[in-house]
Amino acid sequence: MQERLIYDFLKDKLIIQDEALRKLIWTLDKNFYNDGDFKQNILLIGERGSGKTTMLRETARAMEIPMGEIYNMFVSNGFNVSLFYNGVSQMMRDSEDGKGILLLHDFQNSFIYGSSEAFNSMIASGTIDLGDGAYWDVSDITFVGEIDTNNVDDLFPRECDYLTELENNNFQSPVLNIIADYLSEDNVVYEDENGKRNVNLGFYNYITKQIRERFLSKICLDVFDRRIFMDNMNSQEIMKALKSPYSALNLYKNDLTCEYINSDEFVNKVVYNILESGEGLHYVMMAIEDAILDDHKYKQKVLKKGSLLDLKNK
Repeated sequence: MQERLIYDFLKDKLIIQDEALRKLIWTLDKNFYNDGDFKQNILLIGERGSGKTTMLRETARAMEIPMGEIYNMFVSNGFNVSLFYNGVSQMMRDSEDGKGILLLHDFQNSFIYGSSEAFNSMIASGTIDLGDGAYWDVSDITFVGEIDTNNVDDLFPRECDYLTELENNNFQSPVLNIIADYLSEDNVVYEDENGKRNVNLGFYNYITKQIRERFLSKICLDVFDRRIFMDNMNSQEIMKALKSPYSALNLYKNDLTCEYINSDEFVNKVVYNILESGEGLHYVMMAIEDAILDDHKYKQKVLKKGSLLDLKNK
């Protein structure tokens, strides 16, 4: 496997993630094209929209490795075996030897809902229990867990009122419902003599400890023994991505006038929309069309004659 050629081909396509891409290609090359028993499962960790999914899809395609994907598998009462079965089946359709990649989206939910140890034990054993005495060998599959750091902040809020607020006898934060039995009466928000509500530092530290232990549990470290962190995307990195030959901006080059699509004002507006969204490059199409629509409303000439892009009904 010519790792360097694949890296050189993809690094110009996947802007600003050179280090993560290098680690991913190296690991997958050893997993699938090495004679020894090397296999490492991977955690891809980074902001939402930093390119985790795109990087894995493009790398799998370039390396000709079959790949399946699963969304929303981890729920409050465990994990959905049927979705897992469907994801493995998707991968197996393109695999001649049972080897491939299975991408687990929203993998942080396995820790949040307390299903990480059971799931990790299952894939560590290399066998899926399908029920009714049926089992499936998954020892040749490389599992990639995708973790959005933005989402982790949302699911483990730091605001004390939100942490302690009950709704229908349940905490609003999912992690608190898991550890509710361990909370004492001291773990509350208190008011000072002026009525100001303050964080109970012991409570905050306790919650932080629980979160840390879930993400850094021994079984997680043993099963997902390769961690690849993605670089955060600030305005300069997003600008580079928009100006790349593979940018979604190129989808609009036959619709927008050359002066407009190449103007700093337009590109900066798209960058601002992406940063405001909190969705990273997941939001790029909406960010572009929001900018076009805004400028069109102010009578700027944005569309080429004959464009089919409809701005009237937006």
